[in-house]
Amino acid sequence: MEKIIVCSSVGDEIRVALLEDYELTEIFFEDLEGEKSSGKIFCGRIENDVPSLEAFFVNIGMKKNGFLRYKDILGLKNEYKRGDMLIVQAKKDGNIRKGPLLSMHLNFPGKYIVYIPYGEGSIGISRKISIQNDRERLREIAEDLIYETEGIIFRTNSQSVDRETLEEELNLLRKKWHEVALKYKNTNKPLLLYSEDDFIGFLMRERLDTNVKRIVVDSKNLYNEIKKAIESTEYTPLIELVDKDAFAYMNVYNQMDDIFAKKINLRNGGTITIDKTEAMTVIDIDSAANVRGKNVEETSFKTNKEAAIEIARQLRLRNIAGIIIIDFIDMHTKNHHEEIIRVFSEEVKKDRARVTIVGFTGLGLLEVTRKRTTPSIDTMVFAPCPICHGTGRVAAPSIVFNRIIKDMEDSLKNMKEHNIKEVLINVYHNLSGYATPERKKELEKNNNVKIKFEFNWNDPNSYNMRFKK
Repeated sequence: MEKIIVCSSVGDEIRVALLEDYELTEIFFEDLEGEKSSGKIFCGRIENDVPSLEAFFVNIGMKKNGFLRYKDILGLKNEYKRGDMLIVQAKKDGNIRKGPLLSMHLNFPGKYIVYIPYGEGSIGISRKISIQNDRERLREIAEDLIYETEGIIFRTNSQSVDRETLEEELNLLRKKWHEVALKYKNTNKPLLLYSEDDFIGFLMRERLDTNVKRIVVDSKNLYNEIKKAIESTEYTPLIELVDKDAFAYMNVYNQMDDIFAKKINLRNGGTITIDKTEAMTVIDIDSAANVRGKNVEETSFKTNKEAAIEIARQLRLRNIAGIIIIDFIDMHTKNHHEEIIRVFSEEVKKDRARVTIVGFTGLGLLEVTRKRTTPSIDTMVFAPCPICHGTGRVAAPSIVFNRIIKDMEDSLKNMKEHNIKEVLINVYHNLSGYATPERKKELEKNNNVKIKFEFNWNDPNSYNMRFKK
């Protein structure tokens, strides 16, 4: 698999896309990434202790207080009280209704390791490092390098890295922690202590690996920044500077439509429909125009197999997390169910987030969870519709029109002594087929008033009514 990183600069904003075999799999926008809280370290103050939630609400200097569960504190719960200052790290971004999830178990990620200041001697090794000799070598290095109060996690790309390089990175991360601790010691109010401001450096650290063969950029400054960022790594991708929009050059714009489309067409003629709700994401597969199989079972299996690969890509591209239910087309062969799980399992190995495949339910639905740390891209790019509040539905025009007539007639009866001569009604334009000249004339005759409809109201669920004497 060949990976290409595409970096484009538009004004003050930097955008980065990751292509795998020329297919868009991840996309990042600098201004949106800057709004995230995950990974940032704060000096916080306990505002409330809520035993019913087994958590503290902590003021970290943001609009909403962070949520610190008892199980994520250091020491015992009764050691803390309202007004205490804490050093905390955001583990998961908040949303419209609540602040970020916090923890006192801090960590500092590097290229090869994650440093844990309060790790108490813990040593973690990526599950993707499967060779036992490599795991034992890394464990021996850790036991020799870390203090008993610290902890360390070896990332996947540390597998063949020498001790000297690992020790150098550990010391660099320790230095970061000491700087943060000193800043915390010298403050007495909630504020941000640490964040990774280097957007390009962060992405090069997290996404650059041996499979990245090219980096395409459209800015000389960006070219120099990337070149500097990769000098300290062992990777040698070709950095290509183009004199046009890099996203257009690499066909990123056309593929970006997939991020927001509800329905995705598969190459074999099938379709995937993605519905996101408050509680979970539901994905439905339909064979649609795919009739290539010898029979229904084979057609269903082929469509499901292609859908499994595409769904794994969509989870990364949209950053969908939480509970995910996939409604594959019915298959009656056990081997086919097992093969779909195998294919899906292989595809999600490319995902940086932890994906857990629970299995098929009795109804044939595949249950999946994906760890949530940052908001999905649609929640950052879109806001809920102020009219339908995200439901995608508005009141039927006939319902609204009948309500208008009833309201008008009741109001005229109640204001009989005011001698009303004219009623002005502002309505949404979708009522034009109901407020016809014929219907208006009939209403005027029945109510003995002049009625004027104006189709300039901006809410299809409501209307405005005024009365003139």
